[in-house]
Amino acid sequence: MDLERKVGRFAGMIVAVFTREDQFPFYDAMIHDYKDDLENYLMDTPKEVIRDCILKLCRALVYSKDKNDVKEGIHELEEDHRGVLGVLSPLQKREVLYLLAVGYYREEDYPRSLSYLNQCLEIAPHFNQALTLKKKFGSVLWFLIGGDYQYYRDMILDCERDIAEVGDDAPDEVKNENIIKLSWALVHTRQLEEVQRGIAMLKAPLEKLEKDGLSQLQLRDMLYIRSFGHYISRDFIKSCNDVYHCLEVAPHFWQGWYLNHTLSIRMETNEKLGQLIFQIASFVLPAIITAKTYY
Repeated sequence: MDLERKVGRFAGMIVAVFTREDQFPFYDAMIHDYKDDLENYLMDTPKEVIRDCILKLCRALVYSKDKNDVKEGIHELEEDHRGVLGVLSPLQKREVLYLLAVGYYREEDYPRSLSYLNQCLEIAPHFNQALTLKKKFGSVLWFLIGGDYQYYRDMILDCERDIAEVGDDAPDEVKNENIIKLSWALVHTRQLEEVQRGIAMLKAPLEKLEKDGLSQLQLRDMLYIRSFGHYISRDFIKSCNDVYHCLEVAPHFWQGWYLNHTLSIRMETNEKLGQLIFQIASFVLPAIITAKTYY
């Protein structure tokens, strides 16, 4: 049975590659979750936390496959949340300008996109995500520049620089938010070494959050990211444990439910494929042996 499960997992992995069953990140769920977070924040929630949530929502919107979401993301950044965003930190201002550049690029308004991109690079000349986007302008091979893996690699380099610049004196909440961003990018690269690194860096902050019981949203996000990392690593049992814990902390977390649903389908598919392959083998191999003996 153990061999059957291993065969099933391998076959399931091949099927997943061709069918792209795991369409992560699932932007519809991310948009819903961040909007829900904003609606449920209390009056005394620090403005810094609200600003970060708005920026996470806007990143999900401008990267969504739905053109209406992209328009909404631009509108959120330029109009709806200007008052709430207020005075931005340099990193937040960099993020706003970059996301506006991405939004207008996807809207094919290239002059406005380039204008925001140049403003972004003026205040953050080493911002890798913006540098990669700028390479697309004026290049006849623009469609070959970037891609999912490059996007995550750029995000990893930017997050690592941000963490180094913040240093050890930053509040735990700021440190945790930076770890969440970095680990999210690492596990989404789908490169096993990077995925394992993303999982490992969550261990200490998760233990501290569970002990202190301070930020349930950060606990939720870390559990989800670690669960997704285990899913990509094909360690489905650990992935299930983490996503169940995540949904205990946040029962209405759409990203957690989507991952949970994907896990259930994947494990069931692997089991059926393993059984099917062994049934075929048990029928075909004796027939081959009998045929060879006969001839």
